[in-house]
Amino acid sequence: MAKGVDIEMAPLDEDHVRAKITWSERDVGGGKLVVEVTVKNMKTLPKTGEQLRSDAKALAVRFA
Repeated sequence: MAKGVDIEMAPLDEDHVRAKITWSERDVGGGKLVVEVTVKNMKTLPKTGEQLRSDAKALAVRFA
């Protein structure tokens, strides 16, 4: 298992996507946190993909 944050987006319907955020820590016992959330379709989101990734990383750090 690699250390870091991974974000996967999967379409659910025309208006929503499922974001799966996986945070892995190899240094401390191999811990792993997976958060799945349903969000509005990326076409309607005001933030860019990079902004969403940055937000997800900040969220993962808060869980650490």
